[in-house]
Amino acid sequence: METNEMKLIPVPYLKLNSSGAIIGHSDEAMNFFTLVNDFLDLVHLDDRLLARQLLVQTTSPLPIKVNLKLAIGHDLYDLFACTVKWQDEIGHLICTETTAEIMNAERQLKAKEQVLQAKQALITANNHLLKSIDHLIKTLEQNTDK
Repeated sequence: METNEMKLIPVPYLKLNSSGAIIGHSDEAMNFFTLVNDFLDLVHLDDRLLARQLLVQTTSPLPIKVNLKLAIGHDLYDLFACTVKWQDEIGHLICTETTAEIMNAERQLKAKEQVLQAKQALITANNHLLKSIDHLIKTLEQNTDK
């Protein structure tokens, strides 16, 4: 795709190499994002591991889709559905803005997941405590029988 054609793509489009360097972009991408040299500089810290995984799958024959929080201004982020298609070590990345409701749902899901993990940890600790109490009772019963 020639540079002039790339600039006219009516959605946020980034052309990447496998290390994440931005080697081309649509004009629409610059309407959303600030100009940076590396794709990872656009990605929120919480999503960088996920974004790195996107960059290492350069041999995937299928498009890879992932939701990422991307910088839309100084310390401002928005959620984007990102789809990359790799061809000859060049990634063609389309970013589609999603709604605030999805971002809120994601936050709520993460909070519920943390609560569930805490409950599971409490159940495990409770089971361990019950086993310890049972063992202690058995030990005391054996000592009183003697």
